[in-house]
Amino acid sequence: MRIRTVWAIVHRWAGLTIALFLIVAGLTGSLLAFNDDLETWSAPRLHRVAPPRPGAAMLDPQRLRGVVLARHPGGMIDYLPLRFATGRSVVLRVNRIDQRTGASVPWSSRWDELFVDPYSGRTLGHRTWGDISEGLVNLMPFIYRLHYSLALGPWGLLAFGVAALVWTLDCFVGFYLTLPVSWRRDHASAGRRAPKWSARWKPAWRVRWHGGKHRLNFDLHRAGGLWLWPLLLVFAWSGVSFNLAVVYEPVMRVFGYQRLQDGIVPLADPRYHPKLDFRAAERLGRAIARSEAARLGFTIDSTRDSGLLHRPDAGVYAYIFSSSADMRATGGRTVTIFDSDTGRPLKTVVPQGQSGAYAFTEWITAIHMADVGGLPWRIATAAVGLMVTGLSVTGALLWVRKRAARRISRTRHALRAARS
Repeated sequence: MRIRTVWAIVHRWAGLTIALFLIVAGLTGSLLAFNDDLETWSAPRLHRVAPPRPGAAMLDPQRLRGVVLARHPGGMIDYLPLRFATGRSVVLRVNRIDQRTGASVPWSSRWDELFVDPYSGRTLGHRTWGDISEGLVNLMPFIYRLHYSLALGPWGLLAFGVAALVWTLDCFVGFYLTLPVSWRRDHASAGRRAPKWSARWKPAWRVRWHGGKHRLNFDLHRAGGLWLWPLLLVFAWSGVSFNLAVVYEPVMRVFGYQRLQDGIVPLADPRYHPKLDFRAAERLGRAIARSEAARLGFTIDSTRDSGLLHRPDAGVYAYIFSSSADMRATGGRTVTIFDSDTGRPLKTVVPQGQSGAYAFTEWITAIHMADVGGLPWRIATAAVGLMVTGLSVTGALLWVRKRAARRISRTRHALRAARS
């Protein structure tokens, strides 16, 4: 069996194995490219707010946090957005300490997300993220769950990660199969001159629209995959980064990749009540960010996202802000981490300029999540999702036709053998 035939079989079965995953990921990804808009459309009462009067000011984030915690005795808010979007609610997660286990759990067993009016602190509603039984308010979160795990929890997450890894490897197999075969000896012995290699590869990039259904399917599958190949590889490998860190991180460490949490040692007992409260932590975080910006040579962008995260399990605060080093449209990817008791700075992570492997990861995940390039890239991402679905469908149709042809061939051979 020729090596090309072997790789063709590998490509065929790899594609069939992951076809369902890619169809689901493609269709749901096309919707998730417009997640914010669709969230507002499907759950307006949770997401939309109007100022009580023209020019009304929103509450200070720390004050809003205090108002919410006053309504939830024993509650903790470990992540606080420090910049509110005009016309949008603020989404918070309120936790409490489980007296039996000592672990942090949702404040209520009936919801894990709280939607608050930033002008008044009034509660707009709540939901359990991703629970489709709650109706339209959870439509987009449920689509998100389908996108990365088929809504099957940890096992679905792992299955999608394996599918992304197979897809990544199959990208290279598929690319190899588009390359022209070597100029055969019988052609040379017949005196035929070999065309240029590029001329023999050129048909792989074309779609013959009038060559019959099978030829059209084949050309759409081959040419579509070839034209989209760089993006397919980016979406596949970034999928591995999301779902299969056990593979992604060791591979990328070869190129100098470090995780955000590397060097932060978990505590034996969570520090739920640090010496630095949220207000003090915000002030210190801002000061450290300014100092680090001067040291590392970036500028702080106060017009985009920022927030403060408390990690009791590690005894740290993470001040998250936007900077000139962020490539994402929403920003909020530059982070400085400091001790939640002493305020001692521990590390600052910048999306670009420190580690090429980390910057690469930031780029491919931003592309995957349509968080670069504004509306044009969101439209392009939705189109790519539909094209991924199309490649999976055309690949499956090619397999069905080949399988039917083999069955017909076997039947004919059996009939001939019976007659003889």
